[in-house]
Amino acid sequence: MKKWGLNMNPNKYLNVSLIDALAEFREDKSIVEYVKVEGDEFLKLPECGVYFQAGSDGVIVAYRVYYQASDEYFPADDETKTACADVETIEESIAKYGTPLRNVPSIRIPGRAPTSPGCEFLVRGNAVTVHYDIDSKLVNYVHVRRTF
Repeated sequence: MKKWGLNMNPNKYLNVSLIDALAEFREDKSIVEYVKVEGDEFLKLPECGVYFQAGSDGVIVAYRVYYQASDEYFPADDETKTACADVETIEESIAKYGTPLRNVPSIRIPGRAPTSPGCEFLVRGNAVTVHYDIDSKLVNYVHVRRTF
């Protein structure tokens, strides 16, 4: 069976069974979390700075790569960030992908820090939302979702 290192190309796992990915990741990752919330399933790899999301059919339709550390995730390594979206700031994202399809506002959730604002782009048939720090403009995380 193929071993995946910390660096990975998360795009390779879109359209892959989440359970198949779990079976392989659990062999060489020290922390792997599986969570099911209603019809969605999540495979969290906090040490890698990545999580995958599957719909009710169990097939991965989205992933998120953390560029900065968060409460639950370490930052992904440079190779993983580059495979996801080779950008460091929101300005670089706009220069690379063009005018955003939409702006994603920051949302205040009681008891939690506000979410990061973002810009959504269409990249190679996927919705790519780049979330950034409002002050520094550095990318916090990138969420990639397969479009149907």
